Amino acid sequence: MSTQRAMQTRRRLGLAATAVITALAVTACGGSDGGKKSRKGGGSDAGASSSEAPKNLKLGQAGPAQEITKYKKTGKFSITPTKVTLGKPEDLKELKDDKKYGDKKIAWIYVKAKHVGGDPVKEPTVMSDVGAETTAGNPATRFILIGDLSSMPADCKRHDAAKTLGGDDIWKAGEERTMCEPYLIPADTEVKAVTYSQGFYKEPIKWAVR
Repeated sequence: MSTQRAMQTRRRLGLAATAVITALAVTACGGSDGGKKSRKGGGSDAGASSSEAPKNLKLGQAGPAQEITKYKKTGKFSITPTKVTLGKPEDLKELKDDKKYGDKKIAWIYVKAKHVGGDPVKEPTVMSDVGAETTAGNPATRFILIGDLSSMPADCKRHDAAKTLGGDDIWKAGEERTMCEPYLIPADTEVKAVTYSQGFYKEPIKWAVR
């Protein structure tokens, strides 16, 4: 094999290895959803440090700005959980699956988000990193609902319902909305804290409910 051909072969192998490593890294980070990429807490430098999340936050207090990327546009958003409304176990009976939901109830979590910098972003996934901890120490489970329950609070505007009417759902500088999503928790517990995930390398931000 000539020296030139050997160099070309090594280069191709190197590029292939890089592609595999990149693919594994994308998979580990959650990948891309049809071009819809969400950058979690801290944006491009999310893995650069393990800085502590702010302490002693309570509902109604804004957390540090978070970067959210969608359709290759990155904006900064102020995230402020505002309240938690607890449902009753019987609220889930209309789903007709007591085996699955008989020992659970819904916590409706409200979050105010405001675009505070960066690019205008279309359909930012504000609620995807919101979670909760229960008084029993277990995390709440995001409740994926098709449609709405009749017991949903009247003032609960779910993420899709929070879109502006008509045209593209693009958040621009200064735009602020309050959204609400359901989470499942054990029927004999309450929500102790609302959380916001900052990715793999930073601890979640927490807001005490009481």
